[in-house]
Amino acid sequence: MSNPLDQKVFWFKKALPTLIAIVICGAYLENRFRIGIDDQKDRCLPGNHRWFVVDTYAKDIRRDDLVAFAADQRMAMAPWFSFTHIVIKIATGVGGDTVTVDTQTARVNGSVVSEGLALAGKLKQPAAAFIRTEIVTDGELWVTGTTENSFDSRYWGVVHPDQIIGKVYALPF
Repeated sequence: MSNPLDQKVFWFKKALPTLIAIVICGAYLENRFRIGIDDQKDRCLPGNHRWFVVDTYAKDIRRDDLVAFAADQRMAMAPWFSFTHIVIKIATGVGGDTVTVDTQTARVNGSVVSEGLALAGKLKQPAAAFIRTEIVTDGELWVTGTTENSFDSRYWGVVHPDQIIGKVYALPF
């Protein structure tokens, strides 16, 4: 095997399975996972993280999980989210939960998950417009942030199953 061309062919034959495995693995990972960056000045998620990984195959969201979902027309009433925006919030209510929103708190099954309606004025609505009691149906999520200024389910309601992109994991940097 002294011919340089024969050596290259030999090397290529040896490397081809590894290259194919890398391409397949990369395609799988690229299809399953997304990297998200929170570029907001005021963050409303726990831990003040900036970087996130979204697992698009993990759609079985449980209470207190971080969830990524697509904004819809209900969120367009404010300048924060466009229809193409991907939003990350905490799933504080799941199917079967009772949610009550008043001017002081939002409660899920009686437990406070967020306070006040600080954004009502910015949305050009009286706080009373957001007061309600509802039951989260199966597959839907009630989502909130950790601050009173979080634009969340208090203002636009539940996240529908077709909006859910996947479960989110915060990265430590």
